This record gives sequence, C-alpha cells and structure tokens, in this order.
Amino acid sequence: MKLFFLGLDGTTFDLLDPLMQEKRMPKLEEIISRGTRAALETTIPPITPTAWVSLVTGKNPGKHGILEFLLRRSGSMQDIPINQSLRDAAAIWDILSAQGYKVIVTNMPVTYPPTPINGIMISDFLTPRGKHDFAYPEGILKEIEERFGPYRLYITEVYAPGNVDRVLDQLFDELEYKTRVTEYLLRNHPWDAFFTHIWSTDRCQHELWHLWDKSHPMSSNREIERHYDRVMQFWKAVDDAVSSMYQAAGASETLLMIASDHGFGPIHKFLCFNVWLLEEGLLVLKRNALTRLKRLMFKLGLTPELGYRLSMKLGLAKIRLAAGVTNRSSLFRIINKLMLSLEDVDWSRTLAYSKGNYGQLFINLKGREPYGTVEPGLQYERVVSSVIEKLRKLVDPATGQKLIGEIWRREELYTGPHTEEAPDISFLPADMRYKPMGTLDLSSNRFITDVYGNSGDHRMNGLFIAAGPRIKSGLKLEHARIIDLAPSMLYLLDQPIPEDMDGKVLTEMIEEEYLHSTAIRYCNVSSNDRYRADLDEQDSREVCERLKSLGYL
Repeated sequence: MKLFFLGLDGTTFDLLDPLMQEKRMPKLEEIISRGTRAALETTIPPITPTAWVSLVTGKNPGKHGILEFLLRRSGSMQDIPINQSLRDAAAIWDILSAQGYKVIVTNMPVTYPPTPINGIMISDFLTPRGKHDFAYPEGILKEIEERFGPYRLYITEVYAPGNVDRVLDQLFDELEYKTRVTEYLLRNHPWDAFFTHIWSTDRCQHELWHLWDKSHPMSSNREIERHYDRVMQFWKAVDDAVSSMYQAAGASETLLMIASDHGFGPIHKFLCFNVWLLEEGLLVLKRNALTRLKRLMFKLGLTPELGYRLSMKLGLAKIRLAAGVTNRSSLFRIINKLMLSLEDVDWSRTLAYSKGNYGQLFINLKGREPYGTVEPGLQYERVVSSVIEKLRKLVDPATGQKLIGEIWRREELYTGPHTEEAPDISFLPADMRYKPMGTLDLSSNRFITDVYGNSGDHRMNGLFIAAGPRIKSGLKLEHARIIDLAPSMLYLLDQPIPEDMDGKVLTEMIEEEYLHSTAIRYCNVSSNDRYRADLDEQDSREVCERLKSLGYL
C-alpha cells in the first residue's frame, strides 16, 4: 500500500467547516465523508518548525530538539536558525527509506539541507536565499525547473493597504506551482511514500484573516468588498489542488493523510513580556549614559512598533522584504544599537527574560546563562514559583479579564535530552486573540498594544484527515495529537514503531479487520548519527531576517 501525506500549513476546521457548508470546498468535504477527521492538538509552542518535526518524528520537542525557529548556542545569547541537521531524531521518511521504501519528500519544513534518502528530497522555505543545494539527488532540481520554472521556495508579499492583490497573486502562484510539481513527481518517479507541504494556506491566514472576519479590528468594509471573492477563490483553488494531487496519487488505492501543524484564528492584541518583566523589576537595564538615553527615547515612543506602523501608513511595509541580506542585517544591527533591546540589560541584576513565541520565559540561571545570577536549586524554584504567581494575577486593565491561561514548567511539557534547552516557564493566553511577542525583545513601550501587521495567528488545534484503505469511513475522532501521526502511519504500513516515540497509534480510526490481523510491533531505537551543518554567518542572518519579515520573529 502507498502513503500520500499532504501538509496544509495552518489549516483549521474553524475556517474550513464554514467553507464546506457554503459548498466552497466540496471535494475536501467528499474526501472527509469517506474517511476520518479530527482536530489535531499541536505542540507547545504552537509554531511551524516545532510542530512539523514533532509530527514526522512522533516525539516531543525535548527529544528532537527543535524548540523554536531559532536555537541558542550553548553558553551564549547568540541565536542560530534551525536546520535539518539539528533535528535529533529520525523522521518517518528516514525510517521508511531504511526499510527499502521509495520515498519522495518535498517542501516539508526543516528539511534543509536535504539528506540522502532512497528517493527524492526537496527542502523548504528555511533554505537560505541563493542556495541551489536544496534538492537531492543531483539533477532533480534541474529536471523540475526546466519544466516548471524557478522553484518556489519563498513567499515574500505581506499585507499592507493596497497590497492585497500582490499577496493573493503569490499565494495562487505557490499553490499552483507546487501542485503541478507534486503531480509530475507522483506520475513520473517511483514512490511508495510521498510527503509534501503547501505553505500558502498559512500565509493567507496570517496576512488576510481580517478580509473575511468583519469583527477584526483591522477589518475594512471597503477592503472586504474589493477582495473577499478572490480570497474565497483561493480556498476553492486549495480544494481543487487537494483533489488533483490525491487523484494523481492513486486516490482510493492509496492511504491519504492530510494534516496541519496548528490551527488559526484572529489576533487583536500583542503582549510584550519584556516590558512586563521590566515593570515587575525582574528584568533590569544598565545604568550607563547610552542605555539611559535609549530608555528615554523608548518612553517617548521611539520603538520598532512605531517604525512599522509608520512604514505601513507610508506604503513602505514591504521594505522589510527588500533584497539584500547585508543591508537588512546591518539595518537591524543599527536598530538594536539605537533602540532599547536585550543588549541594554544588566544581567547581573536580572532574574528573568522573555524570548520566543506564544509565551516563553527564561530564568537567568547561573551555569546555563552566560551571565546567570539565579542559583540552581532552592533560589531557582523560588523565582519560578514567584513568576508563575505573577502571571496568574495578570489582567487586561481595559477589560479586567484574565490574561494568562495554562502555565507549565518545562518538565511538565518536555522529556528527553533537550529539555534543559526549553523555556523554564511556558504559557498560553487565556484568550488567543492576545499574542505574546517575546522574540522581538522590546517591540513596544507598552505591555499591551493593538495588533498591526498580521491579522491572524496560530491556535492549538490544527486538522487531521485520513482516507483510503484500512481507514474507517464517516468517523469524527474526539481527540488526536500531532505526535500520534508518525506511529499511526508506520502501523498502517505494517512497519515496527520505534519504542521511544511519544505518540500512539490512533486505533479508533482503523478498520477492525486490520487491527485483528496485524499486531502493533515495536523496535529498538538505533543511534541517530547526523551530520551537524550550522549555516555560515551570512546565511544565518539571511534566514533570521526573512523570518522577521514574515512575522515569525
């Protein structure tokens, strides 16, 4: 039996169910009616690299080590972009390839640099610009580009008033290009298992959520009237693409799995937790003249937020995507020198800081942090407990509503050798329309600010759809986790499951006949000796600035 896996980044039944009810996605609705569906619980934090790597490895981030878009070098505050060589676990395509399966992997996040497999691998949008080593084996990229033109690795257009059509042009282009390439590979190269990914579904919701959500603070009746129909046409094109790829894969004879890395919803407010830590006295600034001057400018409103709001009003928002790594990197370095940032922190008096998406706090721990002040053991526990207690008391002063929902210590979320690298405290907002913005250091001089830039952002439940041989029809699972998909795929292909996978087989969706005839088998874990391939400084800067431009950092 063949397996075709399609990743539709960021898709959610919260959006697709209404579209199916309106008959805008009839083909997807028909596929679901013949299979199983479930809301898919994602990782903490609910972000692209962490979630996708958890999906394809069946392991929690404490085991595979991809905890964010950026990983910090040990003993320093320097961040490096993640890449496939930093993934400390075998992906399902590695396992199948080792068992003799012909495997094709295209566009799946965190696959640069590509690794030799028994088949084809084409990397993802985290490939540094200008690189042409993102495809294996040699010659496959030339074969594709001779037929379809330059490979579409990147989406660069972002929302600004007057730029919606350009955003949509690129979304349609990425979807069409990758659909055509997928169909070509399905029909012209041997495969037993095929894994591919569409990114435009995620970018559409990040940039354009307010074009179908009239309750959004960025929503404009004029923009909705002008662009709504074309946005709906994009989702109709997604429906057509899913059906077209499934047919090319062999439809009813092939096991189909569709999944997303997280869900989506509107974002109304940003929370800058380094501002909160400053206000609480947990993060302390230097006392030198330059930092005092920057603090004064900060209080007067000279912040990255002000710069971006002005650029949008002047129609210059796209400047953040302008070509040229050196110029962009130099600009950001200058901004960090001129504006208040973590470079101005007095670490000798600081207990905690924020860095990362969706609520991540680090204790300034002695022996781990380069300038740590908090002693391991009793003092560490006291600081963690104190910070958690302060988080629980946080409210929005405008509404009186509680701001923070669930809070976890790292050991409550993660197990494995990379747990020590995880945030000491992770949390989610009580209302996910509020997004913590820790990665931006000090993006604003206010803790709570109105949304700007992206109007949509991630939620904890993505989607999962399975159809084809061995899958029950018309079933709606109550619950599934993103780490359950890899072991489920292996079992459905009658392959043993590595015993250190954290996920379980979703037996509820599998036909009884197969369950009775095929035992779930486990195998010992082999060593995962991977080539470590840190990007050079220029490539690292380019990837970081592109992630910033897209709103991920």
